[in-house]
Amino acid sequence: MFFGNKKRIDEDLEKIRFANLSEDKQKEELDKIEIDKKKIQSVQYEKNDRLALMIAAFSVVLPLVLVFLAVLALVVGLFYWIY
Repeated sequence: MFFGNKKRIDEDLEKIRFANLSEDKQKEELDKIEIDKKKIQSVQYEKNDRLALMIAAFSVVLPLVLVFLAVLALVVGLFYWIY
């Protein structure tokens, strides 16, 4: 609850600062915001990029999971053999 208020306060202060700017400065500020939005959109992942990231993540995680399962099967097999 307390942490969300700081974000709202910052947004309100930004709105107040923007409202107190002259019209020319407001246009410059809006242009800057528009350029930032375009930069963010250009960085967003495409469909094929997401697939490549998923495959890369699985190529890292899958061998670790298989090793864990092999060790688990070995331990269970040893307990079965001992008892």
